[in-house]
Amino acid sequence: MRLADGPEPGKNVGADDAGVGVPPPSIDSEPAATFEPLAQQLPAERTQRQRLIEILTFCLPVVLVPLADPIMSLIDTVALGRMSNAVQLAALGPSSLLLMFSNYLLFGLSVGTVSLVAEALKDKDTAAASTALSSSLFLAATGGAIMGAVYLMFGPQLLAMTGADAAVLPHAANYLRIRALALPAVIFSQVSQAGLLAQRDSLSPFRVVLAISCVSLVGDLLLIGRLGMGVVGAAWTTVAAQYLGATLLLRALRHGRVMPSLRVPSSAEMQNLLRTFGVLTIFYAAKNLSYVLIQMTAAQLSTVLLAAHQPIWSIWCLMSFSNTPLESAGLAFMPSARAAGAHEQRQTAKLLLTMGAINGALGSLVAVGLPCAAPQLFASDPALWVHMRSVWLPGVLALVCCGADVAANGILISAKDTAFVARAMVTCFSVLAGFLWWARQSLPGLSPVWWGLCIFFATRAFQSVPRALRQIGVIGDGSRSQLATDTV
Repeated sequence: MRLADGPEPGKNVGADDAGVGVPPPSIDSEPAATFEPLAQQLPAERTQRQRLIEILTFCLPVVLVPLADPIMSLIDTVALGRMSNAVQLAALGPSSLLLMFSNYLLFGLSVGTVSLVAEALKDKDTAAASTALSSSLFLAATGGAIMGAVYLMFGPQLLAMTGADAAVLPHAANYLRIRALALPAVIFSQVSQAGLLAQRDSLSPFRVVLAISCVSLVGDLLLIGRLGMGVVGAAWTTVAAQYLGATLLLRALRHGRVMPSLRVPSSAEMQNLLRTFGVLTIFYAAKNLSYVLIQMTAAQLSTVLLAAHQPIWSIWCLMSFSNTPLESAGLAFMPSARAAGAHEQRQTAKLLLTMGAINGALGSLVAVGLPCAAPQLFASDPALWVHMRSVWLPGVLALVCCGADVAANGILISAKDTAFVARAMVTCFSVLAGFLWWARQSLPGLSPVWWGLCIFFATRAFQSVPRALRQIGVIGDGSRSQLATDTV
C-alpha cells in the first residue's frame, strides 16, 4: 500500500504520498485527457467558478492513477475482514509496512521519469524521451527485483524487527513472500504510469487501474471467500493483478508517442536520470522513515488492536491519495497564473488550498466516518469495533491537514522551492519521532498511532500552508521572491 500525502514532490513535477504530478496535457492522444496551457486557453480575468472548473477538469481523469496499490490493499483488507479471522487481517499490517517502504524508496524514479520525458517532449525530442523512459523502466524492473529478493531471503527477520505479535508473524511472512514476487511489476507499473502521464495520456492508466481492481476483487471473492485461502489467497490475487497491470501499461506505452526499448542504459544515461532526483532523495527518505515509524508503532500493538487498526488505515490511505491530483494541479496551473499577474496567482493558489482542505474533510467522512458508523462492513468481529471508533478525531484532523499540505506543496514546488519542502519533511520526521517515543509509553490503545499520524500532517501543514500564502502575498511581503532561487 501506499500512503498519502501521501503519499509527495521534488522538481518541476511532484506527487504525494503515492501519485505523480504532471503539466497540463496538450498532445493528441486522447481528447478527454488533453489540456491546453491555461494562459492560452482562458482570458486574463476569470471567476473562481471558471478556475474551479478548469482545475477539476484537470484532476478528475488522473484521480485513480496513484490509487492502484492502495485500492488492492483495501480490497484485501475488506475481504479478509469479512471472510477470514482477526489474525489473518492483522497479518497485513507488518507486511504492508515493508511493502510500502520499498514502494516509497523507489518512487522518486517515477517523478524523475515525468520530468525527463516531459522536458524532452517539450523540445520535440522524441528520441531523448524514449531514452529516458527506457532507462527508467530498466531501473524500475531492476530495483523491484532487488527489493523482492531481499524480502524473499530475509522477510521473516525483517518482519520480526517490526515488533509484531508472534501469532501474526507466520501469516505476515506468507503474505510478504508472495507479494515480493510482484515487486518488479509494481515499480515497473509506477514508472510506466509516469511515462504515460508525461505524454498527457491520463486515460490509459485510469483504465488499467479499473481493470486490475476488478481482477483483485473477483480473485479475493474466489480464493478467500470460496476456497478459504485467507491471506495467501489475497497475496496471489494481488500478484496476478499487478502483473496484468504492468502488461497493460507496457502495451499502452507501445501505442504512445514515446516508444520504450527494453535495454541496459549507458552510464551517461544513468547519470542524467539520477541527476533529476536531487532533493527528492532527502524528501522521500524523511517521508518514508516517517511512515515506517508510524507503522512500526502499529505493528507492536496486540493482535486485536492491530486487526482494528488495519481496515481504517487502509481506507484512510486510499482517501489520502485522492489529494494527489491537487498537487499536480498546482504544478500545472501556478506557472501560468504567475505569468498572468499577482491577482491571478493569488486567486488560483487560494482556490487550490481551499480545495485541499475541503477534499480532506470530505475524504475523512469516508475514511473515518464509514468505519466508525458501520464497522461491520470491514470486520465481522465485534471486539474490534470499539477500537475502530476510537480514532475518529485524529483521523479527521490528519486528513484535513493532508489535503491542505498537498495543495500547498504543489504551489511551492511549482515555484522551485524544493529545498524548503525537503527541510520541512526532515522537521516533520524529527517531531514525529519524538512524539511516538513519548506516546508509546503514555497513551493507550490505538492513540499513539493515530495521534502520531495527526501530529505528522499537522506539522507539515503548519509549515507548508503559511509558506505558500507568504509566497503569493496573502501574508507577509509577497514581493520578496525568496522561493524561486532556493536550492539545496
